[in-house]
Amino acid sequence: MNEQEEHVKQFLTSSTYNQLSANQQKHAQDILVRFNQQMTNEQHLADTAWTPQAVKEVMVGDFIADPALTNQFGIAVAPVLKAYQKFLGVDQLKEIVQAIDDQRANMNACRKAHKTWAQLHGADATEEQPSPVAEPTTKPTQQAQSVKVQPTKQTKTVWNEEKLAKLIDQVKRDMPATPEFQHQTLSLGEQQYVVAEFLNLMHQEFNEYPGEWVFADLQRVLGMMMPLDPAITPKQIKNIVPTAQALFDYLKQNGVITMDQYKVGMKAIANMQNSQEMLASLSRKERETQLMLSFINSNGIDTDDVQAAEAWMDDHRDEVAAFMRTLLNPWRDYEHQQLVKRQEAARRRAQLSSANGGKITHHRAPQGIKFSKKARKKRRRK
Repeated sequence: MNEQEEHVKQFLTSSTYNQLSANQQKHAQDILVRFNQQMTNEQHLADTAWTPQAVKEVMVGDFIADPALTNQFGIAVAPVLKAYQKFLGVDQLKEIVQAIDDQRANMNACRKAHKTWAQLHGADATEEQPSPVAEPTTKPTQQAQSVKVQPTKQTKTVWNEEKLAKLIDQVKRDMPATPEFQHQTLSLGEQQYVVAEFLNLMHQEFNEYPGEWVFADLQRVLGMMMPLDPAITPKQIKNIVPTAQALFDYLKQNGVITMDQYKVGMKAIANMQNSQEMLASLSRKERETQLMLSFINSNGIDTDDVQAAEAWMDDHRDEVAAFMRTLLNPWRDYEHQQLVKRQEAARRRAQLSSANGGKITHHRAPQGIKFSKKARKKRRRK
C-alpha cells in the first residue's frame, strides 16, 4: 500500500469522514482513488502537494468524463475533496478549497456531457482553462516535497533499542532548559513520564522509531493506548496533546525528525484535546467502553442506537476483539492481575454459597441495650 492509499484508508475511518452526508460517504473512496490517480498521472503531484491550478485541471479532465459517473457522484465530489484536504492539513488549504468551489460548475458541465473541458471547447479550451504547462517551475518543487520523507526512512537501519533509550534519556536531560517544555501544566517528572511512554509505545507496539511514525499508529498510541495506561493520571491524560506537541517541536528543532514527519505528528494530535479531556473524566473501565464506542462509530454505526450497535458488534466479533486486544496489549500484565483478582473474588463467593448449602442466610440486626429497654417498657404499658 502506497502513502496515498494509506491516507485514503485513514480518511475513511476519521471523524472528518463521519461528518460527510450519506451520499458523500458512499462515493468518497471512489472519488479519492480516481482523483489521486489522475493527479499523479497528469500533474505528478502527491495528495499532500496539490496546487489550486492542478486541482482545477484535474476536476475537468478524464477524472469526470467517464459516462458511468452519476449525478450523485458529481454532487459529492467537491465536499469530499475539500474534506480530504482538510483532513490532510495541507498548507494551501484555503486556496485549494476556493479552487474547488470555482471549478464546480465547469466540472458539472463536463460530467453531463461525458467530456473533458478540452473536448467540450476544442481550441478555445486553452483560453478558458489554463494549460497544465502554466506552472513549469512549481511541479518539480512539489514533486520533491512529495518524496521528501524518503531520506528519513533510510535511518531505519540505524535505529535500535539502545539508540532509542539514549534519545529518551537525552530528551529528559534537556527538558528543564528547553523552551518547548516550559510553562506546561504538568511538572517536569510528569512530562518525562508521558514522553517516555509515548516513544516506547510507538516502538514496542508498532516497531516505529522517530522519523518512521505512521499517522494511524500515532493516533492509536496518543489517543487510545496512553489513556488506558494504569499508571497515568487524569491530569496527564488531559496534557498528552500539549506534551506531544512540545516533543515534536523539540525533535524537529534538533533534526531528529524532518518537517514531513513533524506535519504527520501535528495532524495526529490536531483534534485530540477535547476527546482526551473527556477520557480524563472517566474511570479506566469507562475509558475502555468509550474507545470501543468510538471504534464502532468510526465504522458508520450510530452508537446512540443501542440495538444497531449491538447487532454490528455481533456481526464483527473478530474485528472488535482485535481492536481491544491492540489497545490493551501494552498493559497485559495489569489486565492479567485484574483478571486473577476477579476470578479469586468469584471463587470466594462460590465457596461461601456452597458452605451455606446454596441458601441465603438472613441475620437479625443486633439490638442495643437502650433499644431493648424501650421495647420492654412498651410491653409493660400494654
